[in-house]
This record gives sequence, structure tokens and C-alpha cells, in this order.
Amino acid sequence: MSSTNTMTGDELRALREARGINQQDLADILNDRLGRRYDRNRISRWENGAERIPQLATATLRGLAAPGSVGIPAARVGPATILAVSNQKGGVGKTVTVANVAFLLAKAGRRVLIVDADPQASVGIHLGVDPHECEVARTSLSRVLFNDRAARDCLVPVCDGKMDLLPCSIDLSDADVNLAREPNGTLVLREKLDEVRDDYDFILIDCPPNLGVLTVSALNAADQLLIPSQTEMLSLMGIPKLLENVSKVRRRVNPRLGLLGILPTLFKARRVQDQSMLEELGKLAAAHKTHLFSPVRDVADIAKGVTAGRPALEINPNVVGAEAYEEVAEAVMAHADSRREDIRGAA
Repeated sequence: MSSTNTMTGDELRALREARGINQQDLADILNDRLGRRYDRNRISRWENGAERIPQLATATLRGLAAPGSVGIPAARVGPATILAVSNQKGGVGKTVTVANVAFLLAKAGRRVLIVDADPQASVGIHLGVDPHECEVARTSLSRVLFNDRAARDCLVPVCDGKMDLLPCSIDLSDADVNLAREPNGTLVLREKLDEVRDDYDFILIDCPPNLGVLTVSALNAADQLLIPSQTEMLSLMGIPKLLENVSKVRRRVNPRLGLLGILPTLFKARRVQDQSMLEELGKLAAAHKTHLFSPVRDVADIAKGVTAGRPALEINPNVVGAEAYEEVAEAVMAHADSRREDIRGAA
């Protein structure tokens, strides 16, 4: 197998033939794993090089190529890539983004941990975890940060065990004050995540909607930052200040921190204002030499996941907007692949 990010058509054909399956059989396996609607014609176009094989499909296909695996996704290959998801304005779809991107990564066979670093405990609630129960059980993030509880002892399986959650509760609301009292307090989160980093391929941090100490702590721990932004003015206004903080973190503490891109959310294509703000986001992304992802449409099916306590893409893999989350998941995996290549090259 090639070590490049995307599998080639020749590799795909060799894998399929080694498994003794036809193109439709392979399409059926991918559809079952990824909830897609591929057919033998799509597989044929991939094999002939007429279309690029998506990164999510590549991850699953490489799992099929692993010795002894039968439809089993790829195993962990190194320390987790940490992705912080942040915007200082609330209500921009940050938590929904974390839940759905994490689900896609897990569905592609990657080991995933979500860290709920927002005192509102939104991502935990989204995934069906009661923050009050976590507080009573003393398994919340604040216990890990301030009471020397091992992070591994506080993890909660979610989505039928497909991924893990380090939950939080309202007791995290004092985190900024408490971290400020700690020597090098903005490094505590990174220290705690290092305890479990080798257990996962990806760790996603749902940051609070502000630029306080806890958010800076997440940036100090992260390899990449994703900025969800609603296509409206107030959501855009906070991004330059966040990017200013990113520059400071790079210079002072965490030079590896990269900017994965900006994800437009709650986009209404028919609204002139949304179209105008999407253009402004594009200019902002270009000015900072980062990627502007496809917008997530403002559709009811995305919100239904919150009510159901599940990621929307688990309920309906073909929901409008799925393509944007898939694009983000592919970018995260591509970064992780590139990072591993750099590590191997330096070894």
C-alpha cells in the first residue's frame, strides 16, 4: 500500500481482487460502513482514475487491507491529532459540528475522543449524557483539571461505543479563575490529554464561546483549529480576535498549532445577507491563507440530532449539509496523515 493520503485506483483494484469481491460487493461494504449510496460505476471510476477516492472511503479501504481484517476499519497508527473547535460567539453550530465530524471520523474506523470544554455541557447533552449525573459521579472535566482524577477514569462511551466523551458540567464555569491560579495553568488541559493521547487517533475539543483561559488552554493543546461561523455579521466579528490569539499561542507556547479552516454554518442560500457574509468569510479565509469549507445549510434535520441525543449524520447519513462535515473530516484525516509522514521522515 502507498503511504500517500489518498488511495490510487490501482491500489483499490488490487485490494478488491485480493479480497475476491466484485465492484458492487465493494460498494455495498462501503455503503454499510459509511451510509453512502455508492454503486459499481462509482467504484469503476475510482479504479480507472476518473474520480478521486474520498478520504473517508480511503480510511475504510485501508482497513480492509489490514492483515486479518474483514470489513474492519484501520487501526490506530499514532498519537492523536487534537482539533479545537472554537468561536467566541455562541449559537454558531460549534457543538453540532464537533458531534458530527467526530461521528464521521469514528465511522471511518478511527478512535475518537470528544472533550466537552464548554461549561454549558452542550456536546454531552447532544450525545445523550446527563451533565448532572457526571457531576455527582465526579467524572467531569473539572475533576480531571483540578482534582487530579485520571482522564481515563472519567470517559463515557457514546453513540453505542463508537467514540468516547470526556464530559463536563456547570462546575466547569469556574475553570478560568481556577486555571489562572495554577502555575502555567493554560497547560493543564494539554498535560491531562497527554495521558490518553496514545489511545486515540483524534481528540476533538468543544471550546466555550469566549476567548477565556479555558479556550486558550485548548489552543495550547491542539494541533489544528476549526472555526465554525454563522453567515451573519456578529459571528464574523469575533474571528479576527480569535486569530490574533492563535498567532500569540503559536509564538509563545504551541508552534505546531495550525488553522484547519473556517466552516460557514446555518447558511440560508436564498438570503442575500447570507450570500454577502459568505463572501466576507471567503475574503477573511484568503487573508489568513486558510481554507473556507463548504457551508452547512440551515436545515431542520441537523437540529433533530440534538433532540434525539445523537449526531444528525447517524440518524440520516444523507441529510443536507452532510457534504460540508465530510469535507472537514477528510481535511482532518489528511492533516493527520501528513503529520505522520513528517514524524516518520524525521525518525
